Amino acid sequence: KEHTGDDFFSLNIGTGGNSRALFSGFFESDKIGGSFFTRNLPLNIKDMTSNEFSSYIKNHDPFGTSFSVTKRTLWPGINGAIGFGKSWEKGQNRLGILVSLSVDYDNEIQKDAYISTINAQGTVLNEFNYNSYSTNADVAGLMHLAYDPASSHHFSYTVLYARNAVDNYKRREGYDSEGIHLIGSNSVFHAYNLLNNQLAYGYAAGDRWTLNVNLSYGITGSYEPDRRQVMYREDDRKLSLFKLNRQETMRYFGELEEKEAVAELYAVYKMGEKGSIRFGVSYKDKLRNYSSVRFYYNLNNLNPEISDIYETDFWLNTENIADGTIQIIKDAQPKSHYYAGHRMGGIYAQTDFLPFRNFNVNFGLRYEPSEQWVRYWNDASVEKRSVLSGHDLFPALNLKYSFHEKHSARFALSRTVTRPLFVEMAPFLYKESYGSAELRGNEALQNGYNMNVDLRYEYYGTQDNLFSAALYYKWLENPIERVQESSGGSAVHSFRNAEEGMAAGVEAEIRKTIVPGLRIGLNASYMYTNVILPEGSGVYTDSRRALQGASPYLLNADIMYQWKTGKEDQVTCTMLYNLQGPRIHAVGIYGMGNIMQQPLHTLDFVSSYQAGNRWNLRISVKNILDSKVLFTQQVKITGEVVTVESYRAGVSFQIGLTYTL
Repeated sequence: KEHTGDDFFSLNIGTGGNSRALFSGFFESDKIGGSFFTRNLPLNIKDMTSNEFSSYIKNHDPFGTSFSVTKRTLWPGINGAIGFGKSWEKGQNRLGILVSLSVDYDNEIQKDAYISTINAQGTVLNEFNYNSYSTNADVAGLMHLAYDPASSHHFSYTVLYARNAVDNYKRREGYDSEGIHLIGSNSVFHAYNLLNNQLAYGYAAGDRWTLNVNLSYGITGSYEPDRRQVMYREDDRKLSLFKLNRQETMRYFGELEEKEAVAELYAVYKMGEKGSIRFGVSYKDKLRNYSSVRFYYNLNNLNPEISDIYETDFWLNTENIADGTIQIIKDAQPKSHYYAGHRMGGIYAQTDFLPFRNFNVNFGLRYEPSEQWVRYWNDASVEKRSVLSGHDLFPALNLKYSFHEKHSARFALSRTVTRPLFVEMAPFLYKESYGSAELRGNEALQNGYNMNVDLRYEYYGTQDNLFSAALYYKWLENPIERVQESSGGSAVHSFRNAEEGMAAGVEAEIRKTIVPGLRIGLNASYMYTNVILPEGSGVYTDSRRALQGASPYLLNADIMYQWKTGKEDQVTCTMLYNLQGPRIHAVGIYGMGNIMQQPLHTLDFVSSYQAGNRWNLRISVKNILDSKVLFTQQVKITGEVVTVESYRAGVSFQIGLTYTL
């Protein structure tokens, strides 16, 4: 992002809320430093053995937080932003700077949500109704510097920092497979950080040649410090601690850090009006380090009288830990860690040329050597290493013919790759709470390859009117899909390669000005997908089905109206509608049915009032319909379709005022 145009300074402040949260009771767990601070586990605690920690915990509190939960009245959230752009010129030298900073703090409540797990026979393994209370804190900052000396050189530097934190508390109530009435008190804090530096250099040698160098280095962090859980059971309206296997009351600390370096060097040769040739090399190196520690509370010697699950300090305290009534077991097995990396190079060339009038040809070819690996420990603490390497060619062809100044046709043909994410490839078991779904990667995943064909017609009319229609086809080799099975009373999600698949569809888009100031837009698509499964594997429940994650139809529509209220004042109102068709959320295996997300309708409204060149008032209302997000699963042996998850996010609104100087 680079500053161009006039110098400016802008200031924005706003507020907002959620229909299910505003001025209602809000529960939150005990924490240190609020949502803008991440308190990871101290290094000395990580390095302790289990026996060393058992002695240390009797005289020290390494956590600094309790399991208690407080209640407060929720007020509207707040957000703000500041922006600054300025250029200095002296002769032919130019220096430009662009700075922006934004902060957003809001809350969300989900009430009467539901989630359950069933097995292949339709038996309910566990089911919970829950209320969820979330605080979201976002910070983003960007600075861009650009320098153009009195020559053919261009230098730029960009630094971007972003942080997203979600502090969530859930009160869950339901039953396990044995019919035990359970109540869970769960606190989860997630923090995601990104710091990215980009350096770019460009040099123009006359009118024909340009040389460009791009370098970037980024650090990403994903942290889950001090996740806490207490499980209770209720018998004859009397609460007691649930002590199935001493893992129901626990703390969890997880840390993920990722570093990525990217370099690219390319040159462009311009052939006048006939086109250009671009060729270059690139390299990317990414490393990930993940570790986690669990602390299990042995409460067998404790039988408190419990009347309030939110108040735990009178029994779950340092005094009971110091005298041995409560024992805390540190669990930091080798299988709780993994390391991963990805090195990828690239050599490519592409050309744009006009063989004759109104006909543009773009052709490119990229050679890409790649090695992706994950180092992990299995459940028996045996070290393993899985490597996925390849040498691939990716051709791409794009043709455009303009048979009228308003009409054009496009044809595209390309080969692309879908590589497994680290979380999909690392066989690390992650489970957020008692009874929730487990997630485990698959170290045997292979790359998925795609052949893409696209044919499109476009018409550009007056007043920015547009009509386009497209046909597309994709052939998928080894597509990666999310799958689910049941194990030990829980749902286990993982990832597998199907043998092959295809997707074909049609898409149409219309943009039309009805009368001056009134404009409508419509984008609709229909897609047919089919997956071919490995023969004789006995794994997949269905012999044929749609591609996981693909909706057969999508619809986006909007209507916008603008009118002047003065010489430089203007009001804009926009209504946006979206329809997402049903899709497979997780593929069922070993006799289990697919988990289906049902159709979802959303409606948003955005309005702004521009007062001259200085002031702008913006109002938005999102998720007006407050449609239920619904997931279902079919029991194959009976044909019954049951609900396995449902919730409503609530209607949210924002109002903001911006001043620009």
